[in-house]
Amino acid sequence: MRFAHYTSAESAMKILSTEQMLLRNSTLMNDFSEVQYGLHCLSLAYNSPLGDRLKAQIEKVQGDLPQIFEQQFNAMEIDLRTETYLISISEHGDRQTGDGPEDRFGRLSMWRAYAPKDGVAFVFNNGPFMSETNAINAYSAPVQYVTEDEFKEAFTKLVEGVEANIDLIAKYGGQHLYEWLTHAFTLIVQSTKHPSFSEEREWRVLYSPALLFRNGALDDNQLARIPTQIMTLGGVPQRVFAIPFRNYPDEGFVGATIPELVDRVLIGPSANSYAIYQAMVSELQRLGVADASERVYVTGIPLRT
Repeated sequence: MRFAHYTSAESAMKILSTEQMLLRNSTLMNDFSEVQYGLHCLSLAYNSPLGDRLKAQIEKVQGDLPQIFEQQFNAMEIDLRTETYLISISEHGDRQTGDGPEDRFGRLSMWRAYAPKDGVAFVFNNGPFMSETNAINAYSAPVQYVTEDEFKEAFTKLVEGVEANIDLIAKYGGQHLYEWLTHAFTLIVQSTKHPSFSEEREWRVLYSPALLFRNGALDDNQLARIPTQIMTLGGVPQRVFAIPFRNYPDEGFVGATIPELVDRVLIGPSANSYAIYQAMVSELQRLGVADASERVYVTGIPLRT
């Protein structure tokens, strides 16, 4: 599938002119409960009999590992709540499977929510989002829209998987199991949302600098690949991180330059569509997109703003 990122035309121009995408703190997202809801669901599941079953298996690998894991993960909670940075993208309709109108016009609910006036949607090819690589230490994940009970059902599968494979897991030792569980629990927390948001069909690019710092991985090389700065956005001074449109082919991260990544640009509801069209085409041409005029589409959506 491809992914769409809905934003204002002003922000779209900044993305192209700076040749990077900003990762913003989850506390500033439109859903105030972003990471908190995932933590809540995880706590309910882990502190139920399911958690007891999981801890019983972990003890088979290393007797004191449940206590170590709980202590360390609880210490990480503040970082998960306040130091999760992300980019939100949305699954985009496939013209080959009957989603032609969405492919051409975008999704009306997304225009209304994120780009109601003079909006733009970048439609991205999926290469960098699906790459299995640690090149930039940022990770893409589909959002799971679940109730508390549905979360427990999914958590049950995780526990059953550990139970079924505990002999194999034990061969790798306690340190590996600790790292696997930490990574799994972190992604679970960062990519779980209330089911009322399900029509957004969101994926996230997630970045956890505080956790990298804990592991000694937030070094100069990492900061060069995902630089940080203080910016004022919407009147709010804030720290942001940025992912440049850059490939690391030796590390399996490719398809991230603008000509490779941008499948099309949709111009949403606007009385200034032609001016935005000209600006988008010009900027794409500057960035080496030879067929830029064919990749920018004016949707002509007559949405009142």
